[in-house]
Amino acid sequence: MEAGAMNKPWAMFAAVAACFLLVSLIGLQSAPRFLSAEMSPPLHADEAVQWSRAQELSEGLPYSANEDRFHGPTLAMSVLAASKLTGTPFMDMSESYLRNVTGCYLLLLSLAALALPGVSLVSRATASAFCFLIGGGAPFGFYLVQEVLLVAGLAWGVVLWLRSETSERKAFWRLLSGVAFGFALASKVSAAAYILFFFVALTIVRRPWIGRRFFAFLAGSVLSWAFFQSVAFTDIHGLASWWTQLGRSFGVASGHSEDTLVAVSYWPWIWAALWLAEFSLQRFLRERHLPFRSSTADLILVFVGLIFGLHLLLPYKTPWLLYGVMALPLVLLVPSQLGEGWRRDGLLLLGLLVSSVYAAGDFSTHSETSRTPLREFEQRVALLRQQYKGVRFYVAVEGGHYWPLPYYLRKYPVGYGNFPQAAQAPLRLIPATDSSEPAVPGYAVSSLTLREGGDRYWVLVAKSYESVFIGK
Repeated sequence: MEAGAMNKPWAMFAAVAACFLLVSLIGLQSAPRFLSAEMSPPLHADEAVQWSRAQELSEGLPYSANEDRFHGPTLAMSVLAASKLTGTPFMDMSESYLRNVTGCYLLLLSLAALALPGVSLVSRATASAFCFLIGGGAPFGFYLVQEVLLVAGLAWGVVLWLRSETSERKAFWRLLSGVAFGFALASKVSAAAYILFFFVALTIVRRPWIGRRFFAFLAGSVLSWAFFQSVAFTDIHGLASWWTQLGRSFGVASGHSEDTLVAVSYWPWIWAALWLAEFSLQRFLRERHLPFRSSTADLILVFVGLIFGLHLLLPYKTPWLLYGVMALPLVLLVPSQLGEGWRRDGLLLLGLLVSSVYAAGDFSTHSETSRTPLREFEQRVALLRQQYKGVRFYVAVEGGHYWPLPYYLRKYPVGYGNFPQAAQAPLRLIPATDSSEPAVPGYAVSSLTLREGGDRYWVLVAKSYESVFIGK
């Protein structure tokens, strides 16, 4: 079938219908948005910390005042806004509720495809729906993490820049492009490197970007960054905190920080490389007669390739970093690569679907919170609280905590660190630094593993409630 045949109504309907039929094949990836709180996977530490930050914001604590902040305030502010709009107290926010907040940004990311210039509406709509349905090509699209916001800002920044190249109102579109990039900057400091790579990519493909209209882009990006980073100019100290985060990121990324994570497996990077190779092959098959630098696809491939190359070279390795590599091509390249007839389009989408499904397992196994031990712990704490006959039930978490704990203990009074009443708490958690079980008079001991390979706790329960909690 020729490309022009896609204009026939039945062919356009078939393309869109085929895209939505893929839902049945990717239900497992989409599931976190629809599952009940009991069935939904437990929150990862990077997810749970955003809930904690949002709760602190609701209590009037500025984001910049917390020394242990992570990235920018945009996601925590989004959770706070969702709480106010829906009237949902923080204590009632399930895992699915929190992930739905990020789902809104996944939708925003997917909608960027609809704004691409010079592409048919059917191709844009198909690519947009496909991107949303597969979570941007990685399971992280359904997690409460900063990467989805970062990539959504990058995608819209690139799309609006491309519109400026084909419009007579170039300054207006570049201003809007700057606003989108500024939002990405406020979401995560690594956006600074990505924006630099975007202009490097423009230079490589010989697209002009320096000129009077560039000042409109700068104005939009600076004002947008300042607005979101300072929480609508209510936390001016947040502007300085961004630079602190940037300085910290150099140590983490270069491997000179205790927070540096090395690669547990290189499979996510292999999948990302194959993903880019798949798009590069599509560019060649569709535009084989166009020399390099003549296609918008070349700009996108160089841009995303630079992002991938950076994270491949740096010692700091976590699959979160690859979300942009997976998601950006879906909204920036797929629309222009569709329109070759339902057979070719179907093969393209099927190939991307199979790649993302197979890659999902390797991406999602990064530092997962253990499901079964945590769910059992939740149930036992609830039962202990129900049957406790003392004056006041409270939990003592000594020697620090792994971030999911504040969320999963949110319904109970909890004291963190060393405090006088900790020794009399009916329930105590002590980090397990070795395999030697502590012997504490008056307490029965069990263990809790929040993450395989680390973050294990000794759980001490008052002996009079041993049968309630441990089941002996």
